[in-house]
Amino acid sequence: MIKVCFFSGDITRSGGTERVATLIANELQNNTEYNVSFVSLTEEKENTFYCLDKNIKRYKLYDKPVRGITHYFGYVKRLKKIVKDNNIRILIDIDGIIDMYSVPIKKSTGVKIISWEHFNYYFHPAQRLRKLVRRYAVNKVDAIVTLTEEDKGYYEKNLSFKCPIKCIYNPVVWKQRVTEYNKKSRMILSIGRLTYQKGFDMLIEAAKIVVEKNKDIKWIILGEGEERKLLEEKVKNYGLNDNIIFVGNVNNVDEYYKDAALFVMSSRFEGLPMTLLETKPYNLPIISFKCKTGPSELIADGVNGYLIEEGNISEMASKISELINDSERRQEFSGNANIGMDKFEIKNIMRKWCDLLDALAKP
Repeated sequence: MIKVCFFSGDITRSGGTERVATLIANELQNNTEYNVSFVSLTEEKENTFYCLDKNIKRYKLYDKPVRGITHYFGYVKRLKKIVKDNNIRILIDIDGIIDMYSVPIKKSTGVKIISWEHFNYYFHPAQRLRKLVRRYAVNKVDAIVTLTEEDKGYYEKNLSFKCPIKCIYNPVVWKQRVTEYNKKSRMILSIGRLTYQKGFDMLIEAAKIVVEKNKDIKWIILGEGEERKLLEEKVKNYGLNDNIIFVGNVNNVDEYYKDAALFVMSSRFEGLPMTLLETKPYNLPIISFKCKTGPSELIADGVNGYLIEEGNISEMASKISELINDSERRQEFSGNANIGMDKFEIKNIMRKWCDLLDALAKP
């Protein structure tokens, strides 16, 4: 049995990274070839937001958040102890920046390290530490996993490394019950953390234009984040309180997918956006900025949605207005929603993960 441990900032969080990590971990735990655990830098909550198999053990390096730089050696020492005490064979770093804690224990523990990068290569290009860690780690880890072929290309173009680099998509989990698309809907849906990355400030600017000629639409935004008050104030100032509704985090997100006319994503950058993947079982048309990376591998422009030039708010507003008022085109896009989606099916994703883990576990 191969002991695999996922290394996270905080697995109790409600983000897309935590969602896919728990999904992959649960699938591995169901395979008798693997024994799975999680270790987090710290854990904010007692229970994980996403359901985690009861047989998966969790560990944390500190009870409360501490500064990564001043407690660097403490993190490394505690991580080393957990790896050794539990005979962990493979450590999967969820976010490349925490390679800085795992790589130093590699030689003394013999653990194999997978750097699973959930952000694209150009994420935070001005953040010196992330860039330094990335350049250091690529020659130390045993494998790099990117979320898109596009991002894999950026790694290969910009870095020289000795380890294998694999593109393994995040999976989409299909519902057994197929939902019929509601082409009469006037509800637009957006989901994500309310942060600069997700571009909800630009989304509100687009919504202002759309609502001028479509005063009956409801735009539902699911998610929480540090920019919520700022965004709510912007909505209030534009007089859009009746149209744009911030709901927060929910456990019944499928109900919103089922009722939506279309899904809009305004991110400035991504890895592989889980929210776009999750629209697929509901056959939703999608409109998204063509940001780095992910949307272009999930949307066939003009076939099942629209890809908009990055930051082009007027073009996004135009396409939203066009699509919300053309139920036949939306129905057509809905029918094409799952073109090319075989590569995202869970069975195909898990085959790639198991192949990688088995290769690394060999003596």
